[in-house]
Amino acid sequence: MPAPLAFGRHNASMPNLRSISLVLYTLLLALVAQVCVLLDPTRKVYGLLARFVWAPMMLRLAGVKVRTTLPAGIDWSRPFVVCSNHQSQLDIPLLLACLPTGLRFLAKRSLFFIPVFGWSMFLAGFVPVDRASHKRTRESIGRAAKSIRKGPSVVVFPEGTRTHDGTMTPFKSGAFVLALRAQVPVLPVAIVGMFDIVPRTRLGVHPGNVELRVGTPIETVGLSAASRDELRNQTQAAVRALLER
Repeated sequence: MPAPLAFGRHNASMPNLRSISLVLYTLLLALVAQVCVLLDPTRKVYGLLARFVWAPMMLRLAGVKVRTTLPAGIDWSRPFVVCSNHQSQLDIPLLLACLPTGLRFLAKRSLFFIPVFGWSMFLAGFVPVDRASHKRTRESIGRAAKSIRKGPSVVVFPEGTRTHDGTMTPFKSGAFVLALRAQVPVLPVAIVGMFDIVPRTRLGVHPGNVELRVGTPIETVGLSAASRDELRNQTQAAVRALLER
């Protein structure tokens, strides 16, 4: 399963029952997931476990009530580069549970060294990105581009990290290099309300309402690497428009 929840702080708040239960549940499912991958090298069981068991239960344990807005006419059998704003560490189970398609995630290379969690991410085929090296970053994107054409879709948080104050920060270019190399559409997604439930500055998790707003896919077929900045700006504007809707 994805990496464990790690809560920051700026006050004297302490972890509450919800935050503790999320960590323990993720640990348990990570162990189960490793067994599933070893028994099923195709990783299909792992994907089903993450999407239909781990992710929905994480939202229930956190007390998250989700409203999902999906535009009509999207062909979910196609692979996408899903580009979303990043409000909290519950964004991953939110996207897994609510988008009607299989997903993988680009993840920081350092996460793969976390015992149990990192091992399960490696076995499941998550793509590590070494941000300390531009060369290795390009190599990671190249590997992801080759595999994404066959599916499943790949989620990238183009801000590069979780928001500190709830506002969206400028997008980085990696997701759009990936989409252009793979010639697959970019799917803009906006997460609204998750920052109030579990911001990176608080240890506890508090229940609340979240909305997941999905935009119209942005096609990349026929576009070259020279379109990277234009695609990034177009996607950033689309996500911002969804947030302000």
